[in-house]
Amino acid sequence: MAPNPRNLVGGLWVPRWIVLLLASAALLYLGLRIVAPPAWIVQRLDSPDGRRSARLLRTRYSARESLVVKAKEGWTWRTLFYSAPLTNDYRVDLGERLSWSEDSRCLFLKLEGRPVWGYDFDVRRRLAPDELTRDPR
Repeated sequence: MAPNPRNLVGGLWVPRWIVLLLASAALLYLGLRIVAPPAWIVQRLDSPDGRRSARLLRTRYSARESLVVKAKEGWTWRTLFYSAPLTNDYRVDLGERLSWSEDSRCLFLKLEGRPVWGYDFDVRRRLAPDELTRDPR
């Protein structure tokens, strides 16, 4: 009997559990993509000593935009700050910028040129409003 030209695989048998595992992984990935809001990187900034890296993101969830600050020490990224929804139009530049202190100890978020949030990596805590003036820049 001549081989069927439509049978390109040649009788390859795939266990059902592999098919189910791949389908489950695809559904899990799709579900996580739906739950996580879309994010755009506004700025990525490395610390002066090169040990840390920070990202400023804009996220949109339910037609409201927020700012997110993530920092990386070692292998993982941590979310340090998630702002309340922005009331301004998303097309307007708020002047949101990240800056590091000279000693790479503190990370600052500035809106319209003034610091509104800060984080001290040595003591692992958010800076109080009166401590935001430590930013030399």
